[in-house]
Amino acid sequence: MYYVLILSNLILLLAALGLFACLKKSPRDDEKCYQSLYSSEEAIPRIRSPAYDQTGANGYQVIYENPHFVDFRPPPYNENLALSENADFSLSYSAFLYSNPPMTNVMNFYFFNITNPDEFLYNGEKPQLVEVGPYPFIESEEKKYSKFSDDGTKMFYQNYKKYSFSEERISKYLSYNDKIMYPNSIAVGAFSSVFGKSTNLSQPIQFAVSVAFMLIGEYSIITQNVRESLFDGFNEPLLDLLHSDLVNIFAVYYFGSNSVLKQLVPQMKTFAYFSNYNNTYDENYWVNTGKKDINKLGVIESWAGLKKLPKTFWPSDYARQIRGSDSGSLCKMNLNEKDELPLFISFMCRSFTSVYLKNGNVNGFDTMLFAVPPDDYDTTLDKNTGFRYPNFEQADYYPDWPGCADKFCNQCNDESCKFCCGRNRINNTFILPPGLFPLVCYPGHVNSPPFTTLISPPHFLYSPKQVQTSLSVISPDSEKHRPIQFHHEKLTGTVLKANVRLQINIPISNNEAALQTAQIPNIIVPLFWQDSEIILRDFVYNKLWLSVIVIPIIVQCIQYFLIVIGVVILIAVVFYQWRCKRTTF
Repeated sequence: MYYVLILSNLILLLAALGLFACLKKSPRDDEKCYQSLYSSEEAIPRIRSPAYDQTGANGYQVIYENPHFVDFRPPPYNENLALSENADFSLSYSAFLYSNPPMTNVMNFYFFNITNPDEFLYNGEKPQLVEVGPYPFIESEEKKYSKFSDDGTKMFYQNYKKYSFSEERISKYLSYNDKIMYPNSIAVGAFSSVFGKSTNLSQPIQFAVSVAFMLIGEYSIITQNVRESLFDGFNEPLLDLLHSDLVNIFAVYYFGSNSVLKQLVPQMKTFAYFSNYNNTYDENYWVNTGKKDINKLGVIESWAGLKKLPKTFWPSDYARQIRGSDSGSLCKMNLNEKDELPLFISFMCRSFTSVYLKNGNVNGFDTMLFAVPPDDYDTTLDKNTGFRYPNFEQADYYPDWPGCADKFCNQCNDESCKFCCGRNRINNTFILPPGLFPLVCYPGHVNSPPFTTLISPPHFLYSPKQVQTSLSVISPDSEKHRPIQFHHEKLTGTVLKANVRLQINIPISNNEAALQTAQIPNIIVPLFWQDSEIILRDFVYNKLWLSVIVIPIIVQCIQYFLIVIGVVILIAVVFYQWRCKRTTF
């Protein structure tokens, strides 16, 4: 595009110079020729155009100051796109859109319902699962209480989120009150802590605790409706006991008002996987406004007052890094296939890196699809050791993984087989196959979760076949289950469509000392998976269409028009000079 503009202006310039030289000489030296060509007193037309200032789709302002010269100037990116506030302390247009995202986010939840509870609990069989859903929700966000640093390089906000069940989107065969049978996260976590191989409790005490759990109503499997399981919450026996006056009086009397026992009691009084997550914010953000460097627009400077995540979350320095923007909402412009786009997702309390996957199209826009690759979910890699599940229960959940032949045991020296032949046992416990990592925080908060869960792509998409074939219902599909992907418009970097998908899983270990898990095999059971599909509202597509489609076409037409005009003028000048010389001689 630039070369065409330069060419058109060079042609116009040469034509104008030639015409000027010819006209300057004609009144004196070629008066006869001049009079023969212009017998009338017709004025020679001048080429003029008003000043034109329009930002093109490539991000550069094309400024037509006169008919013969085009100036290319970098646009005032920091003024137009950087997050800022106006003189009256209101938000600039870009900051307003960032604070009030013009998007529609539909979150679909799919549950895994256990259909053979007796065989699973008492016969040691694997659970038979049926996928039920989707249960749709509309998620909306608003960044409140925003303020800027004194130098305008940072913006503070709290990201409030609201989830509303969508009655019009749900199938007529489903209901928000559907009953689902699934593993009891609170009970399973308690069983692993009390009856695990690392415990120091004697067998009689373990048996007594197991009976006590049964008396208060703690079992490995529960049946609850979707409404209570996700957001509304339900009374859970162990949580009720821990928050009871009896336990509170006991803790204060024997251990003091600031006892460790009281601090270990979970804050949630009713159980739900998104308890206290609706109509609340996660943690405080400080992000880069892009004032000094537009390519750092939206990069998180701190989250919850932290530059790095706590060591209690992840043990390695790499795992603790907070990289990129909030959920990948902003990124650099002028993308290419070699770019790597970091992002931080507070729900999972970790950072990811998306890489180019393929080209796509969204609402008529050519896009570049960036997705988080399998490597980011592979905790067997050295760089991802900090994301490994600690597996304090020392359970071998996939004894047939990695499934290497015995003859390779003494011949394995590379990354591909380093966990063969028993080498998947590290620090006196078993590591998990690729595609799984623990949820180390209560979603979006700097608090430990009161339950043990593992996160994976839906249907264990990035896990080996030993994981995918462990349960009959699992059927991974890369198009349906790819965990995190963004469709970016190439020039502006704008996210036109996004999908954030994750699956919540419960590790259940066999504990012979516990009556509730004595017959259950070591197994990781999926609870549900969610698919968040984010699309922009129509007015955003219309604005983007104008800036990256319509205006470039107009500019291109003007370029070719200028070339044609320049060629015509140049031919006219050459013909005029030839005519003058011929008349003279």
